[in-house]
Amino acid sequence: MPMPTIIADCGSSWSKIRNLDVNEVLIVPTRQVLADESIRFDVATGHLARSRTDRYENELVALAQGSLKLVQEDDFTVVDIGSRDTKFVRFTNRKLDKLDWNQACGATTGFTLELLGKYYDVDYGKLPVSDQRLPVTCGVFAIERIFDSIIQGDSAQEALAAFVHGVAFNVHTFAQKPDRLYVSGGLCANRCFLDSLWKYCEVIPLGREVLLEGLY
Repeated sequence: MPMPTIIADCGSSWSKIRNLDVNEVLIVPTRQVLADESIRFDVATGHLARSRTDRYENELVALAQGSLKLVQEDDFTVVDIGSRDTKFVRFTNRKLDKLDWNQACGATTGFTLELLGKYYDVDYGKLPVSDQRLPVTCGVFAIERIFDSIIQGDSAQEALAAFVHGVAFNVHTFAQKPDRLYVSGGLCANRCFLDSLWKYCEVIPLGREVLLEGLY
């Protein structure tokens, strides 16, 4: 089988596209990809890529394969936090031991954080970690809790930091509470989230291209 040239991970909000001939990666809004019907890929993952690719790969399979390429340990867990869903894979002796996928709630996804950050004009890279943890059992209810917190006198920064702490707690719990957690996805660039997650385990960010690594 020839080596694919153009591969992609088309998420709900962002698409990561790699040209293997020149080893360049573009990260563009998925709506931009969907607007151009001429864009096609040799291999792709992400539910929005099904009609744009010659070969489609399941996202959990891509995450597992990419994780094995990037992590050299025998026993490890990787969690991928997307805009729409959160998924994790766990390996024991470099064999797949456990996997799960949460698509039912926005409580542990990046879109809710991105939406709130834009609304309140908050830079998560400068937002200090909160010792308070806002219970995050539902994305919609959590937003209401943030509004209530601000109405009661907290600043937007304080309320959002507590919300981020709650998301980090949920992610750690969803991934089965490992002592060390590798993180994939856009939240690798969210310093407040990573530092909040450090309250519960050692955190090693892998960046946004783990699923791309699993495609070839």
